[in-house]
Amino acid sequence: MTRPAPLANPLDDPAAVAIAAVALVLLVRLGVLPLAPALAVAALLGWGLATLRHRRRHRGSRLLDARLRLRIDAALARCQELAGQAALVGGEAMARFQDAAHLEALGLVQLCCERLQSLPERIEQRRPLLESGGGVLLSAEDLQRRLKQEETALRREEAGPLRLERQRLVEQLRRNLEAAEQGMDEREARLVALSTRLEQIDGGLRHLRRQVDRQWPSSQATDAAMAEALNPLDAALDQIERLLDEGSR
Repeated sequence: MTRPAPLANPLDDPAAVAIAAVALVLLVRLGVLPLAPALAVAALLGWGLATLRHRRRHRGSRLLDARLRLRIDAALARCQELAGQAALVGGEAMARFQDAAHLEALGLVQLCCERLQSLPERIEQRRPLLESGGGVLLSAEDLQRRLKQEETALRREEAGPLRLERQRLVEQLRRNLEAAEQGMDEREARLVALSTRLEQIDGGLRHLRRQVDRQWPSSQATDAAMAEALNPLDAALDQIERLLDEGSR
């Protein structure tokens, strides 16, 4: 059930107070009404304007709340999809394991995949934070700095799968920066950051799967190769954890 908008206080709306004051001066100066009735009319006018503006803001806030709930649902659905992909990668790595020398690398893959599989539950637990907007606002300056870093890295990246993944990330950051410059509240900023990290995870997970296919059961499988593939995933997961924990402090 939708709660009604709370009553507005005209004193909280400087524009409504200013219009009421102008109306009071005109009514008295032009001799339309004596001072006492003019005061009553001005007060009613100020209250009416403040109420109207307050209801519009309240209606806009409810629409934003609904949009954000849909975006959170979409993020959870995306997490479920990524968790399913992580389960497949973990299972494939286990099936391909043939050499005791690969034990450490396999353990790293399994640990990362387990973190990914637990991500939907973790986000669901922190849903109140995502809905309330607690924590630090993601600024346009932060996005601009990150975009410049990724654009520099993209120019240095050789052609191949990693370049394609970085290109997707750069495009996502550009969209996020454009949204931030248009003005977002804290909840929107948090969801933009979450969306960016999920895009990183998607690209990193596909790269990891290619590495698993390439490295195992080959004797060329190395801990270093797996660590290189896992670094972007671990970094994105760490960033999401910080994002979800920020508002609890």
